[in-house]
Amino acid sequence: PALLAPEGTSEWATALRDTATTWADAHRTPIEVRTVPFAATVDDAERATRALLDADPAIDAVICAPDGAAPGTLRAATALGRTPGTDLLIASCVDSAATRHAAPPITAVDLHPTAYGRACAELLCDVLAARTTPDT
Repeated sequence: PALLAPEGTSEWATALRDTATTWADAHRTPIEVRTVPFAATVDDAERATRALLDADPAIDAVICAPDGAAPGTLRAATALGRTPGTDLLIASCVDSAATRHAAPPITAVDLHPTAYGRACAELLCDVLAARTTPDT
């Protein structure tokens, strides 16, 4: 498997890369991790996927973290003669109209963004109102 992870040091980007490494170690399965811009375009994802599949044609799954990356992975796969859903599985960490309407449809992980956003807003309010510890 491979992971297209956002570059940078955001908590989400770091957690994705660390989780991939932990999973690979626990399952004794190497995972290729490539970074793309946090706001990756379809073209960014296509270039990264082409590089992944050219470097290691045995890759059989690509998980796309940034919003909008999965269609680029799908485009690269088909251009390289791969059959998404058969010899290359594609999943996205962000659901969108593009993943739902892709042909074939792209599997998406439901990260519950509304609940996550609400929890972040509540935490921000608690920090601003000094209802949290200084290291929060």
